[in-house]
Amino acid sequence: MVGNKYNDKLQLALELFDVRLMIEPEIAAHAAINVTDEDIREITQLCNEVEELYRSGKDHVHKDIEFHKKIAHCSNNRVVEELVPLIVSAVYTFANVTHRLLLEETIETHRAITEAISRHDQAGTRCAMVMHLTYNHQMIVRMQEQENKSQ
Repeated sequence: MVGNKYNDKLQLALELFDVRLMIEPEIAAHAAINVTDEDIREITQLCNEVEELYRSGKDHVHKDIEFHKKIAHCSNNRVVEELVPLIVSAVYTFANVTHRLLLEETIETHRAITEAISRHDQAGTRCAMVMHLTYNHQMIVRMQEQENKSQ
């Protein structure tokens, strides 16, 4: 069977999420250790801005990317800084594939990540990021299954 462009996009999104699941929870856990009070204010502000944009129906993707980039930056790891374009690509790809299907899940998990980072809670931050990525992964898998059924 020849794949179609939509299915190829879904497969790419899944592969990007596999990589994110391997690295982003640990990046976030390191951020929880290294985050400063000013970083916490910035992450909280970005979390709030993503929620406001998402709820108002406006494009939230750029702020969502800033949120994830800020967390990566707070890990204080120069190698992680090199991985940021991968994270950005994954966030952007997912947003273009799902078209706002995970509004509440995104808002809730961003808030959980933010709160755990604010407490310097490594395990809580790691778990919140895993939950965030799991919702995204499950949505893409469901979309891929629907696409395969319709072919």
